[in-house]
Amino acid sequence: MSYAVESKKRKFHRVLESISKPLADNALKPSMSASTPAAAGAQDRPPANLSIKKVRLASNDNSDPISVRNSILKLSRPTSRTSSSSLTKRPTFLPWDRDAFLERLETFRRVDRWTSKPAPINEVQWAKRGWICSDNMRVSCVSGCGGSAVVKLPDEIDELDGYDEEKVQERKEVRARLVDEYAKQLSEAHGENCPWRNKGCDATIQHLQLANTDAAIAKLHDRYVDVVKLGNKLPSENVIETPEGFNLDDLIKLLPVEWFKGPETASEETNSQTEANGEDVAPAPQPPAEPSKQVNRTALALAFFGWDSVADGAAGLVGCKACFRRLGLWMYKPKENGDVTVYTSLDVASEHMEYCPWIDGVSQSGSGRPNEKVDNLRSGWQVVAEACKVKHRRRLRSVASMDTISSRPSTPLPESAPDEENEESRKTADREWWAKIRRIRQSLTSKSPHGKSVAPK
Repeated sequence: MSYAVESKKRKFHRVLESISKPLADNALKPSMSASTPAAAGAQDRPPANLSIKKVRLASNDNSDPISVRNSILKLSRPTSRTSSSSLTKRPTFLPWDRDAFLERLETFRRVDRWTSKPAPINEVQWAKRGWICSDNMRVSCVSGCGGSAVVKLPDEIDELDGYDEEKVQERKEVRARLVDEYAKQLSEAHGENCPWRNKGCDATIQHLQLANTDAAIAKLHDRYVDVVKLGNKLPSENVIETPEGFNLDDLIKLLPVEWFKGPETASEETNSQTEANGEDVAPAPQPPAEPSKQVNRTALALAFFGWDSVADGAAGLVGCKACFRRLGLWMYKPKENGDVTVYTSLDVASEHMEYCPWIDGVSQSGSGRPNEKVDNLRSGWQVVAEACKVKHRRRLRSVASMDTISSRPSTPLPESAPDEENEESRKTADREWWAKIRRIRQSLTSKSPHGKSVAPK
């Protein structure tokens, strides 16, 4: 017998075995499964390959129809599902996301874990490269690539501390070399396949969203309202110090008077604008009030420089959402026993971190190129002050335009008699206009190879 015939016979016998083997196994299953109670319970369930109609028509099935239906539904369901949390897991490499950057920067806020470092390796640079502060002076990659580094620098010393000039210079050189090495670790400490190794956040990631004038002023008002709610926890106006070029009195005059009115005053003015017959009348122009007597100047100064009440504001805390600096206002208020304050002045600008865009024009502009004049760059508070001036000018122009419209005469002008000269001049202008159109049309028409002109479509 040939080899081909033998191979065909072997295949035929294998097919017969595969057909007959399940029947033999099913004959042995009742005797093997009857020994265990769990297997006995499994016999009561209908096989997975039976349809609902066969289950209902089975003569030896004494189970409840509802339980049969439930068992079939269970068989049709998948045994495992992918958890929704794994599907909605947030990506960790988001160099363009400002909120994600601020979340990383906030991990450096605790003073028991992180202290200030030189500008090339400060917390902003680590956060831009995807690092978070995970322990005492330790940074870790947010993507979980395994990268980690401990950032420690020797303390600075001075000749006034009793050290000679040579010792002071040596310590400065050591610190400078360490800063250079840590600057390299910003990217090299990441894993080989970590995306943060090759790309980080750009310089505009700290930029405050203040380009829209209306939005910037609305946020200023929200901060002012939140800080005012602190009430007697705010320090006095005499303690507040502002930088040169900031004039709170001039800015108060630019802001709407409605900002500084309570809800009761606003409701009274609304009711006074409605007459007894129920008809609404236009509000009378309000004379310029004296907002300096109504404004909480301390709260407004804090709001102008980006300070806002924090979640636990009941304790008298204000914070910055750009550099995560916090101020305990109780340190600027006299104590109940009459003792003087801990600090005699509160500089609303210098209390920010040096890289905060509210006071740093380079961080707010997002450029800081070497050939750029830093003096021309505006910080966050300067942008808000300019927005107030722009909004005030718009308000004055709208009021002036409304006054002009109301001062115009409402009587129609007398109709003038038709003038023959005007009619002739109008016809002449029309003829000249159509002549220009014809000349332009002729210049745009092209001639075909057969000498026929083709008009533009």
